Amino acid sequence: MVTINTIAASRETESISSEALNHEMTFLSGKYAGTCYAPEGYETIKTQPEEKALNRAASTAANGHHSVFQHSMVTMEIQCPKIIAMLLNSIGVSNTSEKSARYTRMHPETEREQVLYDKWHTILAEQIQEEYGDRFNEKERDKLAYENARYMLSVFCPTSMVYSLPFRNVFYVRNWAEQMRQTLLNLSGGFNERLAKELKSLSESFSAVIGNSNMIRDNKNEYFRFMPVQATGQYDDDNLEFFGDVYTAKFYASFAQVAQEQRHRTLRVKINFSGSEPGEYGYYVPEILQDEELRKQWLEDISSVGEQYPQGMLVSVTEQGLFEDFILKCKERMCGRAQLEIMRITEQLVEQFSRDRQNLSTANQKRLDAVLEQGKPCARCAYPDFTCVEGCTWGKAEACSRKI
Repeated sequence: MVTINTIAASRETESISSEALNHEMTFLSGKYAGTCYAPEGYETIKTQPEEKALNRAASTAANGHHSVFQHSMVTMEIQCPKIIAMLLNSIGVSNTSEKSARYTRMHPETEREQVLYDKWHTILAEQIQEEYGDRFNEKERDKLAYENARYMLSVFCPTSMVYSLPFRNVFYVRNWAEQMRQTLLNLSGGFNERLAKELKSLSESFSAVIGNSNMIRDNKNEYFRFMPVQATGQYDDDNLEFFGDVYTAKFYASFAQVAQEQRHRTLRVKINFSGSEPGEYGYYVPEILQDEELRKQWLEDISSVGEQYPQGMLVSVTEQGLFEDFILKCKERMCGRAQLEIMRITEQLVEQFSRDRQNLSTANQKRLDAVLEQGKPCARCAYPDFTCVEGCTWGKAEACSRKI
């Protein structure tokens, strides 16, 4: 028989000092550590003296057994540049509720970005009206236009999010931020210089949350694997592509696409980008811009803010994982409501898996067949094991042929 006894739960707090938070989380972690040796379970730990729990926490941390410090979560509201949010979201154990650049209007730091953001919002709204007529109402056109105009905005554009990390990982992330900053000091380029400054601010801000204690330190020498060049000073871009039960895929995508993609915590995503040459891999152009003159104008405009590192700038992406977890990605991104760029890349990967289906197990071949219709990738609303509760303009007939 299974029984469950709730022993802790998150609560909202108006304000709490770093000293008080550190003490409370360390105290609880010390108690949790005691359950490993408690003959009668947690009840026997609850009545032990506080000093005993704190001493146990200290010795557990010193021995490198940090998992007990992962039970308690720290939830923070973070104001930061988009690229810092992307770094934080690359931590697999985090939880994020972030301001949407797709559904809200963003506020760039420079006047030039603002001009281009507004300019292309107007042009894109006109193109949507011209292509699709009254299929979208004004509010829907406005949202889609802003979603694509944001490619002009810097990856350092301010954003905000509610962000939760296990107590242990706040220490780890602070360590990784400082390590990456030290690496960046030896790299050239405006992107790397700006990122180094933001990481210093991030590290200081985390210290304001948990204090200056270094009781918990990453003893496995991990780092932000999401950006290996900036974290280690070395490119990590020579993985060989393979599509099977375990896969490695490589492609170019915008910063904006990567920000969407990395939210799939079961998959591993990393980007290779030197940070020294703006536009080294080029720029993304929205598909709705079919007119060659408009495409040329888009590329000229986005190149003009290259030194700001716009979110439409392409980077080299490596995605790795298990095929069954890729199918979970399909159930999010093969959708008419998804960002078109990420849907298109996901569609291309489905096609590649279909070509290499002999590399898949029998069970995974069945999973592959479930995301195909007449041998081609289809929208998730056509999957036999998926029920859409949102609905969209396109439906399964047009989700994969849309231009916006």
